[in-house]
Amino acid sequence: MRRYICPKRKLDGLDAGEKYDVVIVGSGIAGMYASLHLDDSLKVALITKVDIETSNSWYAQGGIAAVIAKQDNSKMHIEDTLKAGAGLCKQEAVEVLVAEGPENIRELQNMDVPFDVDADGELQITREGGHRLRRIVHCGGDATGKETTKRLGEIVMQRRNIDVLFHTFLVDIVSDAKSVQGVIVCDAESGKYTLLHSQNVIIATGGLGQLYNYTTNPVGAVGDGIACAYRAGARLRNMEMIQFHPTTLVTNENTDRLFLISEAVRGEGAVLRNKKGEAFMQGKHPMADLAPRDIVTREILKELRRTGDDCALLDCTAMTGEFFSKRFPTIFSQCEKFGIHLTEDYIPVHPAQHYFMGGIETDLDGMTNIEGLYACGEAACTGIHGANRLASNSMLECLVFGRRCARHINASRVKARSSDLEKKLAQEIGSVETVALSKEQISAYKREIKNIMSDDFGAMRNAEDMQSAKHEIERIISECENMECDTQDAMELYNMMEVAHRVAIAALARKTSVGAHYIESKVMSENV
Repeated sequence: MRRYICPKRKLDGLDAGEKYDVVIVGSGIAGMYASLHLDDSLKVALITKVDIETSNSWYAQGGIAAVIAKQDNSKMHIEDTLKAGAGLCKQEAVEVLVAEGPENIRELQNMDVPFDVDADGELQITREGGHRLRRIVHCGGDATGKETTKRLGEIVMQRRNIDVLFHTFLVDIVSDAKSVQGVIVCDAESGKYTLLHSQNVIIATGGLGQLYNYTTNPVGAVGDGIACAYRAGARLRNMEMIQFHPTTLVTNENTDRLFLISEAVRGEGAVLRNKKGEAFMQGKHPMADLAPRDIVTREILKELRRTGDDCALLDCTAMTGEFFSKRFPTIFSQCEKFGIHLTEDYIPVHPAQHYFMGGIETDLDGMTNIEGLYACGEAACTGIHGANRLASNSMLECLVFGRRCARHINASRVKARSSDLEKKLAQEIGSVETVALSKEQISAYKREIKNIMSDDFGAMRNAEDMQSAKHEIERIISECENMECDTQDAMELYNMMEVAHRVAIAALARKTSVGAHYIESKVMSENV
């Protein structure tokens, strides 16, 4: 596939843009927190595909895992993380995550992020799947991501050294033989392409959920940053490790993003049942309903196969309505909207794609194998999550490694420099003959990729179907390789093809089941 997707004709009229010390792509918690830890003498561009409210960070409900409680300790948090990761975690990275967690929570408190507190002013702490005790701090009951992202956004907008570029799409990462030189971006409203010069680029673009038909990710989360980094030569890791959340709300509404029922609801005592009222997680795992997500997801899917039910039921009746509405106001409101009266009714739930454990491989400072190219948050693979992310470690990872990216850049002090990038780009992009696809063709190819990924790279997989799916993805690539990438839809399709292909290759390369990568035999999958 191509090194650059920027059309040659767009390059001819390319606006040279400005020179920045750091360009950050992504306005979720990872990107914004990194920007706030860069020295204020550095000129920073923060690029967001849509706006601050449209990100996985904004929609995150559960909270942030950190060793806060007196009865907790770092050793237990590390052990819980390693256990959930099924032996594939990078222990050194997990140790850094856990060690630096509490101080980052204190930093958020100093930034006036509105954490929930008890009557004595102490942080409220809850429990989620895979944690042996209460370890999760939260905001607004079940609005931790929204409240944290909102507050960080307010601070970012006040920083004079940070330019926030809204509705701006990352087209390509520009690099020479050694290091990053900048990025090509496109303004979604004007269609203008701009080259931003920078020796430091942080990719914080989130996950790839919209490669699937059913996901909790926002529209647009198709792995753009991962695809751009791969084209630039960055190494990818654990691309087959895609997490499915056990409990998303089942409704008759047709939507591109499913509503999540936080794991914290089960942490407060909710129980999964089938339509006969049987608590089917009992005896399936020592932690029952609070088992790691990959296990709960598979047990729900197996139970639905066994019973023929279209969804599982989440029983919250052990809680009072007053408690639930205060502890989970967002979930309470959403359920009421669809006529589910908590805590009298059960909540209909079904697994859906939720999180990506793989991504751009980085070291402990967020650095990739390309000098000056960093990654943090869901787009990065630090090695923390292994084969299965422990609940609420994701927001913690955004904080710890977003700050580490910033500190490494502060220490390196690589400044933007003048260069003849435009001439070099013209030579590298050359005159590739491209074919324009219609909007309808692009939409059809996107739907095809989503169907392939949903059918064959879900929570339960088999080798024969994955091999066939890989061939189908390669067929799409052969048909679209030389497509004209002159619209956001076209660029998204190109990125979807690349990311889907890397997932397929990685999934087929891992021959045995581990964590979220669960392989069953073809016979079993057809007859269970």
